[in-house]
Amino acid sequence: MVPRRPLLLYLHGFLGHPNELGFLRDNHSLYDVLEVPWVNLLHDNKDGSLVDVAIAINAYLDQQEIQEAYLYGYSMGGRLAMQLVSLYPHKWKGLILESAHVGFKSGVQRREEQLKWEKKFTKLTAGNVKEFLKEWYSQPLFKNSKTLMSNEALKQKESYDMDLIRKWGRQLQTANQVYFVPTLIRYKRPILYLAGEDDIKYSKLGQMIEQQVKTAKTVIIKEADHNVHVCKPDKLKKEMDRFIEEESS
Repeated sequence: MVPRRPLLLYLHGFLGHPNELGFLRDNHSLYDVLEVPWVNLLHDNKDGSLVDVAIAINAYLDQQEIQEAYLYGYSMGGRLAMQLVSLYPHKWKGLILESAHVGFKSGVQRREEQLKWEKKFTKLTAGNVKEFLKEWYSQPLFKNSKTLMSNEALKQKESYDMDLIRKWGRQLQTANQVYFVPTLIRYKRPILYLAGEDDIKYSKLGQMIEQQVKTAKTVIIKEADHNVHVCKPDKLKKEMDRFIEEESS
């Protein structure tokens, strides 16, 4: 499929769902939106590393005959988007990242973070899905978005199998990926990084990316946490529309 208008491919984050971008998908005149159901590919992949899932996503898109698209990834989906750029840099017209971690440059730090996450995640996933979700969204990085989450979105998250959540969180954790800044530098195509002002860690990360990657622009959105598209969908949409319109003109 060669789209008449620019095509935006969306990769959701941990515990996310492909249908969460209604505010972008519906009645849009600038570009088309395709939400990739990548978690289904994790179900079928016994290895399930970031590289494995990215390869499976690429195969899925090839089956759909999709080419010349913009990639938009939120959090874990953003890390998958960077992995796709690393593996297939020629396929993507541009990259939009929302609250996505680039990984750890130091191998020692990567291992320290890996062990820290294993301990934390084991404790978080000791109970059932509802108990896990309550603890997960009690984290400070969701202090705004947890009050804005719809009942429908919460029900979708509650439908996930606990074993899948454990697999999802362990195999695709940040410490299991490479350091993506060199990938972003080599990419040489436009990059938009979006972060919430209340998510201090990722706001600083976005500023670092803008400093090190010449083709990157970072926008910090006020009154938003880690989940910018839930907190401030209109402001996020405005920045994305501007980015794609400028790059497509």
